[in-house]
Amino acid sequence: MQVGILGGGRWGQALARVVMAAGHQPLIAWKDVKPPHLFPSSNKPPEVSERCELLLVAASGSLVRQAIRLAAPGPHNRVVVAGRGVEPGTGTWLTEVVLQESDVLRVGALAGPAPVEEILQGGLCAGVVASPFKEVQDLTTEALHCSRYRVYHSHDLLGVQIASAAVPVIASLLSITSGLRGAGTGLNALVLTRALSETSRLVEAMGGAPETLYGLAGLGDLLAVKEQDRYRVPRGERPPDGPVALAQALLRLAAEHHVEMPLTEGLEAFHRGVDPLEVVGALMARKAQPERR
Repeated sequence: MQVGILGGGRWGQALARVVMAAGHQPLIAWKDVKPPHLFPSSNKPPEVSERCELLLVAASGSLVRQAIRLAAPGPHNRVVVAGRGVEPGTGTWLTEVVLQESDVLRVGALAGPAPVEEILQGGLCAGVVASPFKEVQDLTTEALHCSRYRVYHSHDLLGVQIASAAVPVIASLLSITSGLRGAGTGLNALVLTRALSETSRLVEAMGGAPETLYGLAGLGDLLAVKEQDRYRVPRGERPPDGPVALAQALLRLAAEHHVEMPLTEGLEAFHRGVDPLEVVGALMARKAQPERR
């Protein structure tokens, strides 16, 4: 089948390679000066929506809304967002952005440990597609599952999107604590486990499955990005789709659902200029409590 990909950057090209490895034809919608290297493409996004039932959105979170407006998908399309879960500026789920900006009825999210350069070089990876609609799961699996890329499926759309948004936040926290004088494996283990725990509480409070955070979309993806050290963001820098913006979006959701996320708050405080040792000291001074709450 022909699979539409909204976004001609490195991630869009990586997905195109997976589609080809699965025996199908990608069609990339692009709007830049020149088309993506070698891949079948069109600079008319609505044409891609018309020709392809399945659309994979490979745009960054802050650009998903624009990509959907340009492509104008309709009820015949199945749209799967391969992004970081939430729109950073608004905290809106990326799948909800698709529904807000189009007449699409059935959506899903793709997440997991899929380093772009490894995929482009033929590496072996895996992902999970989440959707409440089995046909979206099946269509995405057919489009991507191959000897290079395994696809698992889930009904927990909420949990997968929260996990995907939390991964850069936790990776950034680990980068900060790893750079502290005197920090060791004990502190890193504390940050990793408690950050996963507080995020799982948010997933549960919002009606998702906490165990999703320990699967491909959460822990699996975290191990991949931590290995690449992709989220070492200097203090004060706030990329529009970076960890701080995602942390702020998660904290807004946590406040709405009365969930404490002290480590995520710590990342936001660090980027406001609070000394990292002061942030760690405040976390260590919190009163003792049950591990599972």
